[in-house]
Amino acid sequence: MDIFAQLVFDKYAVYIWFSYGLTFVTIAFLFLRAKKSRLDTIRKLRVKYLRDL
Repeated sequence: MDIFAQLVFDKYAVYIWFSYGLTFVTIAFLFLRAKKSRLDTIRKLRVKYLRDL
């Protein structure tokens, strides 16, 4: 069984690989945005609670 033969997907290859790529990019974008949002929230909370001391 040839692995490359399984990845060709006949005439649907462009559609399938484009969908995989778009899904990967979307998930990466959402992950990075959530990470940035988390860091921003932590930074704002630090400033808020250090000011109150």
